[in-house]
Amino acid sequence: MESPLSALLWGALAGCATGLASRLALKRALRSSNAVFFSVFAGGILFRLAALLAALWPLRHERYIIIAAFAAAMIAAQTSFELFPLKRNGTERNN
Repeated sequence: MESPLSALLWGALAGCATGLASRLALKRALRSSNAVFFSVFAGGILFRLAALLAALWPLRHERYIIIAAFAAAMIAAQTSFELFPLKRNGTERNN
């Protein structure tokens, strides 16, 4: 990566991919038992952390601004998939 802007774009793309994969796995496990759901939840956290480390490993010799931009964009994109909660029964509320 030659510029912080390209690092931002690639980081956002990688974050969207991992965030979407984690969100889809949680959505599939939503109707399962609590043990399965929380196992998938914990596995998703570990998956996203491992993906972040794997993506940053090749960048370890780059300038710090590129590493920081990539990591910040990836984390922000992953977090954006958690803004809206998953609901077990569609739009039905439990209160």
